[in-house]
Amino acid sequence: MKNNYIFLNYYIGIVLLLFLPLLLGDINNVWAISDSYWKNKRQGIDNAIGKDSLGAYYTGVYPNLFKEYLGISQQQTDEKIEQIWEHFFVKDATKVYFESDDNTAYIYDTGNRDIRTEGMSYGMMICVQLDKRAEFDKLWRWVKKNMLYTSGKWAGYFAWQCDIEGRKIGEEPSCAPDGEAYFITSLFFASHRWGDEDSCNYGREAQEILKNIMSKDGTIGVFNMFNPDSKLITFVPSGNMWKITDPSYNLPAFFELWAAWTDTNKDFWQQTPDAARCLLAEASHQKTGLFPDYSTFEGKPYQPEWKKDYDARRYQFDAIRCAMNIGMDYYWFGKDAEKQTIMMTRLLKFFKHDNFLHGQFNWDGSGASGKYSEGMAGANAVGAFALKDDNLKREYLQYLWDVAIPSGTYRYYNGMVYMLSMLHVTGNFRIFKP
Repeated sequence: MKNNYIFLNYYIGIVLLLFLPLLLGDINNVWAISDSYWKNKRQGIDNAIGKDSLGAYYTGVYPNLFKEYLGISQQQTDEKIEQIWEHFFVKDATKVYFESDDNTAYIYDTGNRDIRTEGMSYGMMICVQLDKRAEFDKLWRWVKKNMLYTSGKWAGYFAWQCDIEGRKIGEEPSCAPDGEAYFITSLFFASHRWGDEDSCNYGREAQEILKNIMSKDGTIGVFNMFNPDSKLITFVPSGNMWKITDPSYNLPAFFELWAAWTDTNKDFWQQTPDAARCLLAEASHQKTGLFPDYSTFEGKPYQPEWKKDYDARRYQFDAIRCAMNIGMDYYWFGKDAEKQTIMMTRLLKFFKHDNFLHGQFNWDGSGASGKYSEGMAGANAVGAFALKDDNLKREYLQYLWDVAIPSGTYRYYNGMVYMLSMLHVTGNFRIFKP
C-alpha cells in the first residue's frame, strides 16, 4: 500500500509540473517545463513543487521583465540587446572587446588599462549566453595562454591582472575568485550548449578548474578557494585574505550548478549554496539592505590592514553586484525566497529614498558619495526579481530601460555589470543543462 502511495504521488508531481502552465494560461511553457523536469531527474535533483518553488532551473522558463511589467515588445528588447552587444564588442569608439593577432581576444579595463579575470570571465559568460562561440573561444584562449598558472604554488589558479601583452602585473599576482567562479560556470554552459567534440572540451576544463581550486592545503602559502569550515568563497586563497570574503563573490546560483555537475568534492559543493545565501543575508544591513565590499565570514564589514586606497567596509564598488547575485538566485532556484524578498525590498527602497543620486555609502547608509551608476541600475533591476511590490519593480525596470549604455573612460566594469544585468531581465541569462 505504501509503495502504491509513493507511486501515485510521483505521477501526480509529473502531471502538475507538465500542466501547471496550462492552468496559469501559458501553454508555451509546457514543453520547457517538461524537458527541464526530465533533465533534473537524470541529475538526481528535486523537482518538488512547494519545496524549492518553480524557479527557472526547474521550469526552463526565463521571464522578460521589460515585456511583462512595462509592456515593451520582444522585438524592442531583442534590438536593445543587439545594440548593447555592438556597443561593447564591435564599435571601435565604445568597445571593450579587442582581438589579438594570435586568434585570441581580451576584455580591456579601459579605466585601469589592464586585463582582469573578472572582465574575461564576464565576457565569456556574455558570449555563451548570446551564442557567440568564436568570441568565447578567443577569450578563453587568451586566458589560458596568459593568465593560467601552470606551475608553482598558484598552479591551477589564474593571475587576476595582466597587461595587454599578456604579462602578469606584479611579481606574482594572486587570483581573484570571482573570475574563477564565472570561468567555471561559463565553461559548463559552453559544454552543454555547444558540445565538447570540436576545438575545446569545455566540460573537462570546467571540471579541471573545479578540482584545482580545492587542491591546495596551505603548506606553501596558497589555500583552497573555499574555506573548509565556513564553506564560503574566500577573498583571496592566501594569507589572512583566506579568512575573509567579498560578499559579491558569493554566487549561490552558480554553486548549485557546481554541486549538480561536479565530478569531485560533491559533498562539499552541496554545502556551499546555503552557506553563500546565509552570508549574503548576514552582510545585508538590517535597515538599509546595503552590503560592504569586504566582510568577515559572519557578514560584518571588514577593512584589511594592507588596504589603503579606499574603505572596503563601505558599499562602493564590488558590493553593487550583490543585488544581481541575489536576484539571479531568486529566479533560478527560489530556495531562500522569503529572506531575499526582505533584503531586496530594504535595499531598493533605500536607493529610491535617496532619489537614485548616490552610489557609495557607509553600511548604515550614512556618508553618501559618488553617483548612482548604470551598473547599479542594472544590478538592482535584477534584484527586483525578488520584490513583491510590483510598482517598485516597475520603477527599477523603467530606470534601467531609460538609462544610457555606459560609455567613456570607465565604461568597463560599469558596462559589464550593466550588460550582464540586461541579459538577466530580458530572459537571456539562461542555464544550459547537460
